[in-house]
Amino acid sequence: MYRHVRRGSATVCALALLLGAAPSAHADDELELDWSGRIQSDLRFRMQPVGVGEWYSRQELPAGVERNWNTLGLKLEANYGRFHGVAAVDFVWSGYPERMTAIGDLSRVEKAEPYRLEARSIYMEAEGIFVKGLDLRIGQQVVNWGVGDQFNPTNNLNPDDLRDPLLFGRQVANFMVKADYWINEDWSISGVLVPLFKPAMLPLSGSLAVAQLDRLPFVSDSLRQRVVAEQAAAQTLFGHPTIIGNVTPVLPEPTFDNMQVAYRIAGTIKEHDIALSYYNGRTDFPQPRSNHTRQALGRRCNPSDTNDCVEGLLLTDVTLEYPRMHVYGLNVTGEVNPFSWISEEINGLGYRFEGALVVPQSQSIRLTNDALALGIPQAAGEYDYDGDGRPGGPGGREPLVVNNTPFLKWVLGLDYTFGEHVYVNAMWVHGLVDEYGAGDWIKEGYTVRQSGVIEGSNVLACALSKNGQTCSREILRPRLGDYVVLGADFKFANQAGMFRLFTILDATPLVEDTWDDEQGKRVQRKISPLSAEGFSMVIFPELDYNFGNGLELAAGALLQLGKPYTKFGSPETGGSTVFTRAKYSF
Repeated sequence: MYRHVRRGSATVCALALLLGAAPSAHADDELELDWSGRIQSDLRFRMQPVGVGEWYSRQELPAGVERNWNTLGLKLEANYGRFHGVAAVDFVWSGYPERMTAIGDLSRVEKAEPYRLEARSIYMEAEGIFVKGLDLRIGQQVVNWGVGDQFNPTNNLNPDDLRDPLLFGRQVANFMVKADYWINEDWSISGVLVPLFKPAMLPLSGSLAVAQLDRLPFVSDSLRQRVVAEQAAAQTLFGHPTIIGNVTPVLPEPTFDNMQVAYRIAGTIKEHDIALSYYNGRTDFPQPRSNHTRQALGRRCNPSDTNDCVEGLLLTDVTLEYPRMHVYGLNVTGEVNPFSWISEEINGLGYRFEGALVVPQSQSIRLTNDALALGIPQAAGEYDYDGDGRPGGPGGREPLVVNNTPFLKWVLGLDYTFGEHVYVNAMWVHGLVDEYGAGDWIKEGYTVRQSGVIEGSNVLACALSKNGQTCSREILRPRLGDYVVLGADFKFANQAGMFRLFTILDATPLVEDTWDDEQGKRVQRKISPLSAEGFSMVIFPELDYNFGNGLELAAGALLQLGKPYTKFGSPETGGSTVFTRAKYSF
């Protein structure tokens, strides 16, 4: 680490004036600059290819090198009296050439050697500004109010960064104005203003989620069943399968009305930390707002089977938006020692609870299409939602993809340290970051994980009658899942080595919903999360060794198990990977 110290600074004086306060008059104040950094290389391999779609719409991530990121991270901290500034940036070379589309790309280093600059933190803060006990921080920052271990439903000010699944729980910095007022040594009141909304960052495999058109987003069961039958009829009878076209996320306008705000009161009661928070903003994961279907004429055949052909494609262009929400949070953390009566030397049992009551704004979706020249021509316009033969406005209201029913997310965790070498952690997680909307064992509500038509059903009759309940089959999952997280760290070689093993078991039952001819109605069959059909799990072993003087090496695997319709077996997770990592800190 490099440190430079000198007395006085016009720059820091200007910073103080910018914050609205006169610079400290203490003659013994000194400017202190602290540099630190790291050089890190990550090499990762996908063990098997993952993908979605048939030959005419296949999207696939191949087996082989999944990532080769090389990072130079630099951090500068400046202190001058009660003023403080931080700048942390990462220079990242992906090491993975982008797709070349012209010979001229071979002359562009940004194509052959892609690189980027990421600002982790760039902010300045002042203590005791304006009045005693009032601290102010302005700039690019991450505000972490959650207490759960990587699962934080009350952390909504910063967008989630899911580009690297090994860094689950990481968030992207955003420009904020944050004020903390200390009532006394134990209690504080905080307020945060976020002028511009930022969306969650998704992994490369995220596009595979949208490409799975059988996962229809409508809340209405009858509408989903009808659309399944219509899509099947278009494909089997008229040779026009439906595929994804363009997907366009639409960010909120930078208006005053779209600013995000949050408040918190936090303190300590008998060595137990407690906090109440409120957030007014938007979910950072997009929800579908409109679908537009267009037709691409032209016969196409499978290169591997010339008898497998289609007469054309129905392309669905999707627009995504970010619904508003209010979040009321409660965080409690501390330590209890039920074995203190045996010996005071026995370690206490750490606990943490983080809960969020989310009140979402409902969001509907608008369905439109061009004129479609199928066996039964369809005029351009808006979809006939209620099937009364009058499309558009008279055809019923736009269907919901998210209703305004409040829902709960939480994390309840316990951790314990056995001596100096073993640490264990157990958590019950209700609702992951990408899960949104009411639906769990408290209140019914499902998302579709897989759908299709029942073999032998009359899809033309279902499509013409605008009622697909006798034709469709779905595998459903509650919108909010439950997960058992178990992990342990084992340290050895005088704390230099560590073996980590964490697992996440999806404890959420699935439901198969289909038509039963004998009973003359739709029936549901529960699929246990412990069965071969419903099992889904993450296993994360990692071995780290610190050689001293800043050098660390690590290797491990991220194994994601389950059927393609399960949470962790789904293609959009990116599949199972093995990794190595080298890091040098200075």
